[in-house]
Amino acid sequence: MKLKLLFLILIVQFTSCGKNTYNGIDQMYYKKQIAEAHRIKTEEKITEEQPKKVATTEYLTYEEKENFAKTLNVPVDELENEKLYGTIKDWFGTPYLWGGTTKKGVDCSAFVQHVYSVVYNKDLPRTSQQQFDANLDVSFKNQKGLKNGDLIFFRLRHKEKVISHVGIYLQNGMFLGSNSPRGVEIANLNDAYWQDKYVSSARALLK
Repeated sequence: MKLKLLFLILIVQFTSCGKNTYNGIDQMYYKKQIAEAHRIKTEEKITEEQPKKVATTEYLTYEEKENFAKTLNVPVDELENEKLYGTIKDWFGTPYLWGGTTKKGVDCSAFVQHVYSVVYNKDLPRTSQQQFDANLDVSFKNQKGLKNGDLIFFRLRHKEKVISHVGIYLQNGMFLGSNSPRGVEIANLNDAYWQDKYVSSARALLK
């Protein structure tokens, strides 16, 4: 009788332990599920609250930006009109060629005409004199008012009355042009050579 009673007690204890263990596993499982659902909900909320990123067009690598900034002597984040620099970067090294219009050789006005067409979607006449005579928005002589994209006109021979050279102002006193004999380059407008031959500037990008 005692043996039977002891056997029954053991059965009850094992059954109870098993039930408790099962309940413990159940509770842990559901706690984990609730915690995971809460984590996912929190992440979704954070994602919704973050501003959507607007796709931007990159014309230059950061290294290219650094190179241009160094040439212009300005901080990288102050580069103006990345599309302009992205357009002209492959032209450097192109030789100057009077009457030329391609990367095999290009003259000043053809190069300016090309840049304006690609970057600003604006058509300019073919020669520097024609560009000077064109009905541009604003013409001025004061170099302090120059802005990125302005045209700069020169008279390379003082005895001649015609405008014989044109470039595009960039920033910080630097301008872009196909200059003889070096070809396409960024030059310093403040150099004595260019100051001596400077005539005027024009802004053709107001409209």
